[in-house]
Amino acid sequence: MTGTAIDDVGWTRRHLESARGVWSLPVTDDDRRLLWTDLVAGRRGAGEAVYTAVRSFVRGSLDAVGFVNVRNIISPDAPDADLISGLSFLLDEIGVAVPQNARGDLWTVLRDRDGDGATELGFHCDTCDLLVLLCLRPAADGGGTTKLASARHVHDIIARERPDVLSLLRQTWRFDRTGRAGRQIVDTPILFTQDDGTVGCYYQTRTVRASAQLDTQRLQALDYLDEVLYRPEIAFGLRLDAGDLLMIRNSRVLHGRTPYVDAPGPRARRILRAWMNER
Repeated sequence: MTGTAIDDVGWTRRHLESARGVWSLPVTDDDRRLLWTDLVAGRRGAGEAVYTAVRSFVRGSLDAVGFVNVRNIISPDAPDADLISGLSFLLDEIGVAVPQNARGDLWTVLRDRDGDGATELGFHCDTCDLLVLLCLRPAADGGGTTKLASARHVHDIIARERPDVLSLLRQTWRFDRTGRAGRQIVDTPILFTQDDGTVGCYYQTRTVRASAQLDTQRLQALDYLDEVLYRPEIAFGLRLDAGDLLMIRNSRVLHGRTPYVDAPGPRARRILRAWMNER
């Protein structure tokens, strides 16, 4: 890892903080207005230069670190239908939305439901290529921070400390997702080498633990993986402000969320979410 470029060596929280230009792109208010006019119209016009720059940065960051944050990309005050159509147009050449729940919803607005925001969301990977999050309103108490972890960094730590655990994690595991969107049964290693040579991951701790009878060795391997994921140097916390876009490549980055206490009414946290598969 040299300069500001980050590759599949595996990044840490400290590395990301020192190289924000690799994964975070600020958009000025003037550029946002130009881009928004085009997105609502569904065509390239006066904002084409902004459109091209944003799309290029998104692709580059996804390849470099496995996620991208575009700040101030869209006014969060726009109607949800316009936000959805605008983002769909912006990301059309990158990915296509796929159902993210059993109802077949392509876009959903995440809100606190029955106080579930007060519980931390553990590290996991979604069953799609790309997770797309647009912050419409952050949590009033400052919580709800997205946590990110590099699959390569986690892999390298386990390879160095417990190669026996890595060997188990590279075996096939069963994730039974019956009743959910997408593939119902996923048989895959948790850590693996992808076709391009990068380290890949697929992990949902509750799902895999409930999917089959696991012997002591496999349960201990999962416990060790969870312990590594929660080490302080692993997680990078990213708080999204209203109008910020975050995209995560599930095969290279695990994600979670810190707890938050929501405010009732118009100050409640709202996040627009989509699952996409890359074209």
